[in-house]
Amino acid sequence: MESNNYGTFVVSDHSPVLVSWVAVNNDPYERERATAQYRLVQNQPVPGPTLTLLYDQASPYAGRIHDVVLFSGNAPTASREYRALTETLDSLRSHDPEINITVEQWDGEDPTDHRGIFTFLSQRMPILRQRFAGRELVIHISPGTPSMQTIWVLMGETGFIEPPVQLVKSYRKEERYGRAAVVPVSLGIDTFYKAYRRSRPAQVSAEEQGILWDPARFRTNRMRQLFAEARRYAQLNVPVLLLGERGTGKTTLASWIRMNSPFRREEQDAHWPAVACGQYSPETMRAELFGYLKGSFTGATRDTEGLLAAANGDTLFLDEVGDISPDLQRLLIKAVEEKQYLPLGNDRPKHSNFRLITATNLESDELRRRLHPDFLDRISLLVLQLPALRDISEELRWLWPDVYRQAAQRCGVTEATLHSEDWPDQQVINSLARHPLPGNLRDLFRVAYRILSARHDPVEPLKWTEAVDYGLEGLDSPSPCGSGASPKPAVASQAIARAFAETQPLDHLLQQLGRLDTGRIEKDLKAFLARELRRCARTYQKPINELCDVSERTLRTWVLDEPNRKDVADHRQINSESVA
Repeated sequence: MESNNYGTFVVSDHSPVLVSWVAVNNDPYERERATAQYRLVQNQPVPGPTLTLLYDQASPYAGRIHDVVLFSGNAPTASREYRALTETLDSLRSHDPEINITVEQWDGEDPTDHRGIFTFLSQRMPILRQRFAGRELVIHISPGTPSMQTIWVLMGETGFIEPPVQLVKSYRKEERYGRAAVVPVSLGIDTFYKAYRRSRPAQVSAEEQGILWDPARFRTNRMRQLFAEARRYAQLNVPVLLLGERGTGKTTLASWIRMNSPFRREEQDAHWPAVACGQYSPETMRAELFGYLKGSFTGATRDTEGLLAAANGDTLFLDEVGDISPDLQRLLIKAVEEKQYLPLGNDRPKHSNFRLITATNLESDELRRRLHPDFLDRISLLVLQLPALRDISEELRWLWPDVYRQAAQRCGVTEATLHSEDWPDQQVINSLARHPLPGNLRDLFRVAYRILSARHDPVEPLKWTEAVDYGLEGLDSPSPCGSGASPKPAVASQAIARAFAETQPLDHLLQQLGRLDTGRIEKDLKAFLARELRRCARTYQKPINELCDVSERTLRTWVLDEPNRKDVADHRQINSESVA
């Protein structure tokens, strides 16, 4: 019997990949129910569904598939299931000695257990999607029990399996009635996840935008709570301000909020109204947002509707909101408050019932310096703070594989397997978890691109472990966007605290952080301890002396001595539920 093979490495193969259960009673050839012997027609065995799809001349996949993934139960050697699997493997090799076969074994005992089948496939399919990145997965739904077939259809139609993917079913010759041997299956279900994957804001692009934030995959309470709050906010036509460091996924969260809200026009999913404010001068941004009449300025050769018109009944996203000019801020206040605006050259107000989402990576004091208080008040009625990756390092377990696969697709690398038997996945995740990652998801992409470049060097390709070391070195390399810059002191404090909690040595951190400001670190940690103890005392209505051995006065001193206390106070003014 074949076992999982993660060592095959194919760079240029774009052929489809067959994914299928083994048909216990009909693979590789159909069997008589009573005797379990092959059914013969003109003294020849009748090919079962797998051979039909791969080799029947009436199949559109005949001769096109060179990689096959077969799912089978982990059955004893004397069972019908084991016999069907081994005979199918032998038959496939006899047809094509070069075929690549992977066997995925399910340990479940009940082939009608929908939940058990779904749990197994939901774990294996993302791995297969990653291995065969960019290649069409042909999901053959004919073999297997009705429960297995149902799960395939639900997973394929609801967008659980990332495209390109095609569900197909096969027919016996006597059942075709002029049809092909294999035909596509589609119910036409346009689900949330399908729409979310293709939803992209106009004019705003980010490296991290292709990563799908799926709350079902979250491992931290912080991310679950963030998206629960985002879901609540999504229902209201009230401005939402997204705060977070660069690369934390603010654009992706904006898309998620829109997709979960009533303020969405489906026809705009592929290009919904958004603007990166830093890309425009004040004049051009006003024209982009409000639109203009022909002749209202040099070059205005026709009437043009702006993004506010496009956002009517939908959501408008203003990224880098701190770059908006003071004059434009005043105009936007009226648009936000009254849902009315004046296009350039027009004296008649137009109406747009839009919902506003804004985002910034600026610190609170800098944001208040740039934005007029009235404008900031109106756009920050609801605030969501995206955590830095260093604060949710458990999410790296699923984020890193997703980033690596996306990076491979974006740089044009198609691999039959992105992982090999000696792929040091945990080494990468552990190293990323120990790093401050000032660029967040962008740092992950940086590592991924370096690994891929090292593996695909046409002169001296590195082995996996060497390529990973090379990739991780990129975290400490100088970067024009600051990925390799020294982290803020508070970041150093958090990294040291994490190393202490995990009893990790400091060698690696000292290389990244440089000379430590131990006084700053001590103050940060004491301030954190003080804030938490005071919060717990309020929450549980207990005196401080029951929770610790210092007084309330001492704790208050620790908070006041916090180096970045002004940032904390300002941020709490913006959001009363700020994350320390």
